[in-house]
Parts: sequence; C-alpha cells; structure tokens
Amino acid sequence: MQIQPSGRVAHPFSVFTVGQVARACLCVCLGAAAGHAAAQAAAGAQALQEVTVKAQASSVDTLPEAAPGGRMARGSRLGMLGNVDVMDAPMSTVSYTAEGIADTQATTVGAVLRHDPSVRTTTNEGHIVENFIVRGFSVDAGALAINGMYGLASRQSTPVEIFERVELIKGPSAMLMGLPPSGDVGGAINLVPKRAGDKPLTRLTTTLASQSNVQAHVDVARRLGEEQRVGVRFNGVLSGGETWLEGQTKSKRIGHLALDYRGDDGKLELDVYSMSNRVRKGSPMQVILNGWQTVPRAPDGSTNFFYGENVFSNTNDQGLILRGETRLAAGWTGYAALGASDNSYDGFLYGTRPVWAAADAATGNATGTAYNSWGEYSTRTLEAGLRGQWNTGAVAHRLTLAANLLQYKGGSRGNGTAPIRSNIYNPTPITMPAGAAASTFTYYNDDVLSALSAIDTMTLLQGRLQLTLGLRAQQVEQKLAGYKETAVTPMLGVVYKPWGESVSLYGNYVEGLSPGTTVGPTYANAGQSFAPYKSKQAELGVKWQQGALTQTVALFQITKPALIEVGKYQLPDGEQRNRGVEWTLAGQMTDALSVWGGAAFTEAVQTRTVKGVNQGLNQLGVPRLALNLGADWTVPGMPALMLTGRVNHTGSQWLTGDNKVKLPAATTLDVGARYSMRWGSQPVVLKAMVTNLANKAYFEGVWGAGRVNLGAPRAVSLAAQFDF
Repeated sequence: MQIQPSGRVAHPFSVFTVGQVARACLCVCLGAAAGHAAAQAAAGAQALQEVTVKAQASSVDTLPEAAPGGRMARGSRLGMLGNVDVMDAPMSTVSYTAEGIADTQATTVGAVLRHDPSVRTTTNEGHIVENFIVRGFSVDAGALAINGMYGLASRQSTPVEIFERVELIKGPSAMLMGLPPSGDVGGAINLVPKRAGDKPLTRLTTTLASQSNVQAHVDVARRLGEEQRVGVRFNGVLSGGETWLEGQTKSKRIGHLALDYRGDDGKLELDVYSMSNRVRKGSPMQVILNGWQTVPRAPDGSTNFFYGENVFSNTNDQGLILRGETRLAAGWTGYAALGASDNSYDGFLYGTRPVWAAADAATGNATGTAYNSWGEYSTRTLEAGLRGQWNTGAVAHRLTLAANLLQYKGGSRGNGTAPIRSNIYNPTPITMPAGAAASTFTYYNDDVLSALSAIDTMTLLQGRLQLTLGLRAQQVEQKLAGYKETAVTPMLGVVYKPWGESVSLYGNYVEGLSPGTTVGPTYANAGQSFAPYKSKQAELGVKWQQGALTQTVALFQITKPALIEVGKYQLPDGEQRNRGVEWTLAGQMTDALSVWGGAAFTEAVQTRTVKGVNQGLNQLGVPRLALNLGADWTVPGMPALMLTGRVNHTGSQWLTGDNKVKLPAATTLDVGARYSMRWGSQPVVLKAMVTNLANKAYFEGVWGAGRVNLGAPRAVSLAAQFDF
C-alpha cells in the first residue's frame, strides 16, 4: 500500500482528487446545459412558440410527496427498489421531509431521528460524532447512505440543511441496501439531496441558538431552458458562536451544488458538496461509572468536563455523486451511479469519557484521558442496474438487477494525555495533548465490498397482493487482514390489501450482514476465516390510513450472531435476540391538529454468551419502552400561528450485562411555535423551539457496560425564514 506525500489516503481507482473530479463533472453538466440552452435560443430566434412544461413522470426515482401535516413523506427509498409508497412497502419505514426538519430546527441527522421511538443514540446530543441504536442494535455514523449509496456521508455527524429527506428503514436490509462499511444491522438511514423543483426558490434562513450561536442558510433553486429541463440548486450554510455547553464554541461551513437534466428518455443528476465542522473548548461528557450499585445524580447538562482553551476538534467532508438513468425499451430502464468522498478529522473527537468511581460518590472527583486524534478515510463507490416491467398472465412483474462496488480505505493515529483529574460537578480546565506528529499513523481499513443482486416484485389479485423476492451475493474483501469471503442474503416481502388501498397487511423475512473475521493465533482454529455474519429479521405488521392519518403497528424479531470463545475455539456461536412491537403515526387528526411519532416496546436478550455468563439476561443499553409523540396545532382564529409540542420518554435500561445496575427512565418536553407573515411583499416565517423545557439533568442513554451519556440542558433556538 502506498501513502501519498500529502498523507492523504491513496485509492486504486482514485487518480484524481474528489475536487478535481467534481470540477470536471460540473464542466460537463454545465456545458451540456449551455449547449441545450443555446440550441433552444437559436430555434426561438426564428419563431416564438408556445411553451409547454412537461411534468416529470412518476417512477421509482420520483421523490414521494409529503403526507398531510408536512412532517413525513408518503414513501421512502428502499435501496435498489427505489422509491416505494408507504402502503406498498413490505417493512416499517419513515421519511422526514425538509419542511418538518426545518420547523423543528434540527441541524443533524441525529436530531431528526430523535423523533422516532425505534431510535436512540449512543453518543450524546451535541457530540461531534453521532451514533445510534435502531431496534436495539447499533448503527453508527458510517452506516448512513446518500441516494442509497453507503460511504458518502460523514463518518462523524452529518448536517441536514442540504437534504430533502432523512429516511429510515427499520431492521436489517442487506438485500436492499447492501453491506454498510461498519456492518451495522439495526436499520438503514438514507439521505436524499435537495433538487430544483418546478417553482423558483430564493430563501434565507437565519437562526440564533443557545447561547449565542448564529447561522445563515441560503437556499436557491432554478430550472433553466425553454422546457425547464436543467435544474440548479445551491445550499450554503455558515454558522458560529457559543453553544449550550458552558464555554464551548462551534462553527460549520457547508456548500452543496445540485445539478440535474430531465430528458425525454432519461435524466442526469450531479451533487457536489463540502462540509466542515469546528468545535472549540470542550465536548459533552460520556461518563464511565466504575463500581456503582446505583446510578448517581447527573450533573447539569451544560457541564463541560473537558473544557480547555486549546481543546479543539475538526471534521471535513467533501464528495460528489453522479447518477443517470435512461429508457432502453418499453418497460425497461438502465441506471448507473458513481460516488466519491473524502473524510478527514483531527483533535478531540474520541475519548470524551471521565471515569467516576463509586469511592468518589460524595466528592464527584473523576479522572479521564483526552485524545488528540487524526485520521483520513476515502470511499469510492459504483452502482449499475437494470429495471424492467412485464406481465405473465395476471401477474405483473417489476424486476431490478444491480451490481455494486464500494472501496473504503483509511486509518488514524492519536495521542493521549496523562490522566486528567477533575470534578464531575465543578470541572477544571484541561490541556490538549500533542497532535498527530506525536503518534504513528495506522491503516485500519482497506476493504472492497462488491455485490450482485436480483429482486422481483410481483403484483397479483388485481393489485391486492404484492410478493417481493430477492437475492444478493455479497463479497467482503479486507486486504489488511487477508480476508475474502462471500455470503448470499435473501429477502421475502408480502403486502396484502384485503379492503382496498386504506389497509395493508405486510410481512417480511430479511437478513443483514456484518463482516466476518479471521481467528487469532491463540485459538485452536487460528487462521480460520468466517463468512459475513447473518442477522435475521422476521416482521409482521399492519398499516392503515384513516382520512389524513397513517398508522403502523409492527411486530418483529431480530437475531444477531457474535463471535465467542467455545472451549479452545473461537466460533460465531454467540447471539443476541431482540423482539418488539412498534406503533407509529403521522398525519392530520383534524384540519388544525397534526401528529407524529409513536412508541416502541423492545425486549433484548443475551441468548448465547461466552461460557454462559449472563445468558438469558437482558442486553444492556436497550430500553424496554421508548416513546416520542409530537403535535402541531393551528390556533383557532389565528391560522398564521402554529404551536408545537413533543414528549420524549426513554424507559429504564440495564447499565451492565449482569442486570444488576439499571439506568432510570427519563422524560423531557420540547415546545415550539411558528408564525407566518408578510414583510412588505415578502413571505416571512418566524420560528421558536425550546428543547428540554424543564431543564432536566439526566443521563439519556447507555453506550457500553457502565457507560452513560449526559443529556443536554434546556436549549432555545430562534429562526426567521425569508422567501424572496
């Protein structure tokens, strides 16, 4: 493996940098657009003709409409199946719209997914890294996809201002989405970039958040040409200032240019983006409780244990995505996409973990280690496929064939301080350790993930029954470990509508994949390589629409294997089993009242463990009950004023695998308001949002044995949206 002089990660098919490729793609797309516009202008110079705007045909690549209430969409992207209506999806999905995201003033994917009862975080709010659990299994930041392609979002936390949708597929989804680089199986998170719509848009949104963090967001979109075939949309964000964490400052810079071309027989889309985050003077703490029999009182959420004048963290992401499709024949479409992204980080991202021993319960004294880390990762991904539709008698088929390739490479280095001695309730400043030059760079990944897939959705009984069958052959090559194995994952999905379009009974059997490993030298089976581990989900549910309200009830069971020691051998014989029931709703109960959210009950059990230790006990860090319910209410007689409320409840959860220490339940309340008005001839929307209204001090979740995340304090955000 070669390292370029700059220290950047070398890729086998990355001769050019992302920036160079982006500029080349921009020139091609803009050149094509200019040529088309010139031809149209030349024709128009001879004779003025009536302009006819053609509506884009509905297809699996057409963005689903927003559902009543505006918070959610009527469908989601199901990987290689493309966009599917919620009532036709054989699984539980949710799609958050840009309008709903903006109204709650969420700025990261983690803040958006806090609306869903099936999702909890394993990093605390405000942390520069966002990781999640979905249905009780981990999904880290590296498992986010953009337009169905993994590896293109940030490896730390992804801002949402450039996305039209944040979509969640619950449960394993290797068949639909492929194997994410991190191998997570709890669910799949997909992000849909913004594109130019049919109406021109010029929007400025200014935000002031606790304590004095100011943000400006510009969103401009136009369609060009006589037939409006060329679309251009730009989103730019600048922010900076103090946050609700005492003494901390944050800033970010985001730029996203989205180009698209709509042809008679196809379309082409290009996204080029750059995102950077800068954090100074601290990080929210993730406390390690050592030797406790009960969980102690949490400090105030604004407490900055790792405060220091020279404490910093930086993340940088840049990337591009080029995607196109064309009609090949009646009922047949070909598509292809390529993506490239580079991620780098340095500073205090990891190790935000003070150790608080039970012996120091009275004083609050704690120790910790800060790490100055540096890393670079690079992803290149390709996708190509064929979609076709035909009938065999009374059965309608929708077939998709796809090939995928993802190359993921990178590493890091870090240097830690001597133990920091401070106090949980009254911390003292720390000193940042030496930087990247004080440690050795290590490659951790040089992986190639490739797959061939086929999936067919058959519609029978005059549209009342849909049967989806699929197979994916996935190969995992980890060059650094000398590992190369293949696994085949199936999918079976059923949707039955016995009483028309308003009720769907659905079920699925799907599998997830996690990369296998090679056994180390201390075991009798040293050198043995295991195929990628298969997690298995069985799910049954019902979806029904009553007026403008859609509800889903889902029953699921997921089993995930784990590598454990069995005698003198290391074998994939461990297992965690999660069973649960979820209820979600979204839409309008009345013209004045919209609701969203739901509740989830999950039982996570350690079904097979090393030497039977803790076997049969509950898995730590998975609350049995989680609830998020929100409502928007338009004030009678004041249609311009809307009030928002949301209750968030996370039930008690085990802090240790032996089920001896439990983290208490926590409930917080968020409130907000939105007022629409006009400033002269310009529409203006004023927004306010208050999270954790009661300023509750609490530990919000568990991220490991004896390890808890401190919840955020009360925070206020004010925004003004101007359309020109």
